[in-house]
Amino acid sequence: MQEQPEPTPAVFAYEVHCDFCTITYNDLNGESRTVRSNVGKWSFKILERTPSNLRLSVVTTLSSYQSIQAYILKDGEVVYGDLGYNRAEIAYSTVNGSGTSSFGSYIPSTSPGGSNQNGGSSSSSSVCGAKNKSGGYCKRVVSGGGRCWQHR
Repeated sequence: MQEQPEPTPAVFAYEVHCDFCTITYNDLNGESRTVRSNVGKWSFKILERTPSNLRLSVVTTLSSYQSIQAYILKDGEVVYGDLGYNRAEIAYSTVNGSGTSSFGSYIPSTSPGGSNQNGGSSSSSSVCGAKNKSGGYCKRVVSGGGRCWQHR
């Protein structure tokens, strides 16, 4: 009988792009860890046993508008995440491959032409988030979610 090689376990990671933010995440043991005053790109690879639930929380430390890109990666590819403003909360189950998220939205302090109310309706849009050749992530806004025309 031939021995079957052990399957290589998936490598999960957190990745955040933000300036002046506090990042809270669950580590390998499921314990909450915090990185304060992050500037630029931050990532944390989970190289050993993967917890069943990954959690990531990002909050900007300045009150002004700031964008946050928060992602969960599996083997270097984005499996969950998006772009938001001033805050991001992500939970992802590695067992069933699904997640939940909540991102802040940018609301300008003044809107041209009067009120900024849209009659209670809201449209759903997100950022493509596909990894590009330069190692970053696509920032095109996609109405209804999913990938942009170039990354489908």
